[in-house]
Amino acid sequence: MANTTFGGVVRSYGGGTRGTVTPAPVVQAVQFSCDPTATGATNVRIGTSASAGETLTIPAGAVIMSIQTVGAAAGGTNPTIDLGTSADPDGIANELPVDVKGEITGAAGALVVAGGLAANATVTANVGASAATSGTFTGIITYAMANDGVEQN
Repeated sequence: MANTTFGGVVRSYGGGTRGTVTPAPVVQAVQFSCDPTATGATNVRIGTSASAGETLTIPAGAVIMSIQTVGAAAGGTNPTIDLGTSADPDGIANELPVDVKGEITGAAGALVVAGGLAANATVTANVGASAATSGTFTGIITYAMANDGVEQN
């Protein structure tokens, strides 16, 4: 499979006619992993490894929508993590459940704002109020770029 990278904001008319419907940004999704037992804010990694690979940095202007559990952590009683940045460790999600595969949690932290992130954000995770005992948490984070819907020529 080819990896193609595009630097602009992608929008679609959703099959509608230009000038009739509003162009909307395409939802983006990134798979990431982290150590759900880390006691300090630790950069999350793209892919399925909590310790190898690129760190996840979400672009300025992104409106973070949700996190879905793909690979659950092990042990503990209702284990959670905080997801955010080094400056705001729970700025994306506070007490994100990490033990139920398929669970979707809406992003509700202070960094989640209607106008999108003010600056690029390197995502971190650390243990929440109830720690997992082992394993790797793998999730999918979704976001869309803030957009005014104005048509471009």
